[in-house]
Amino acid sequence: MLATMYKRREKLAALLSVILLAVLSVYVLWRPPGTAEQWLNIAVFALPLLFMGSMVVSSRQKYNKVKKVEVPESNNSLSEVDHLVLKGDAGWFPRLLIFEKNGAYLGGWKLDKAAWWVRPLILYRKSVLSFFPATFGFYSNTGERILSWSRKGFKDTVVTIYDRDGETLGSYIQKEFKSLVHIKGELRGTDGNKLLSVQVSGFSGDFNLVDEEGRCWADFYNGRFPHEYTELFRDIDNDIVGLSGQLREDEKQLVIGAVGFLFMERQQRNR
Repeated sequence: MLATMYKRREKLAALLSVILLAVLSVYVLWRPPGTAEQWLNIAVFALPLLFMGSMVVSSRQKYNKVKKVEVPESNNSLSEVDHLVLKGDAGWFPRLLIFEKNGAYLGGWKLDKAAWWVRPLILYRKSVLSFFPATFGFYSNTGERILSWSRKGFKDTVVTIYDRDGETLGSYIQKEFKSLVHIKGELRGTDGNKLLSVQVSGFSGDFNLVDEEGRCWADFYNGRFPHEYTELFRDIDNDIVGLSGQLREDEKQLVIGAVGFLFMERQQRNR
C-alpha cells in the first residue's frame, strides 16, 4: 500500500501538471507576452507547474525505493496496536491511510456521505468539509467498515463516533472560536459524560490526551518519528500517534475515531 500511495501521488501530480500546462499554453497563445513584465507574469503563473513537476519526480523516486520492499498488510486489529502512522492520500476526495510503523497497512478513513452539492466544492478545496455535515468511515485492509464518525455544527463541532454495527461509542465536541492559539474540545461517553479534555496546539498539532485518572489515551508530537522506519516512510513529515494499552476496546475505538477526525481536519487545512 505504501508503494501504491506514492504511485497515486505521482499520477495525480502528473495529471494536474498536464492541466496547468494546457491552461498556460492556451493563455500564451491567446495573449502572447511582448514585454519583460508580461514574461515575468507568465513565470509567476508557471510556478505551480514547476511545483507539480517536482512532486511527480519526488513521488516517482519514493515509489522506486519502496516498490521492491515486501510489506505485508497488518494482521492486527485497531484494538491491538499501540500506535498509528497517519498519511494523507492523493485523490479528489480526502482520505487518510493508517499504517503500523513497520509499513503494514491497517486501513484508512475516507468520505462516506456528504450532500451532493458539497462534493463539487470539495474538488475545488477540501477544507470546505469543515463547514458542512459529513460522515467518514474507517475501512480495514480487507475492506470492512469497522468505525465511522459524523460531524455537524458550526460554533461547536459535534463529532459522533460509531462502531462497526452503527452503535454510538461516544462523541468529540470541539469548541470552535474558543481559542486563537489552541484547538480545544472534550471527549464524551455514550451518556454524555466528559471522559477527558482535548487541547491541540494550533501551530504544531501536538496533543497529549490524559483523563482525570492520569491515563494517557493518546499522544502526538509533531516531528517525532522512529528514524529506523524512515526507509519506508520517505516523506519529510511522518505523523505517528501513540495509543495506550490500558484502554477498554470501546475506549480505544473512541479515541481512534477522535484522532481520525483531528488528523482529517489537519489534512484539509493544509490543502
